[in-house]
Amino acid sequence: MAENQTNTCAHPACDCPPEKDSKYCGEYCEEAEKAHVTEIGCNCQHDGC
Repeated sequence: MAENQTNTCAHPACDCPPEKDSKYCGEYCEEAEKAHVTEIGCNCQHDGC
């Protein structure tokens, strides 16, 4: 079974797929989640997000 239980980033505002061996799509979302930043929309800068 894959380590990621979902196919989207763990940041609640983000719908991007997570990076391999991570639950986040990138550093932006990981840092925002650690800082408990609440966002209406995601600012990770990935296409389609």
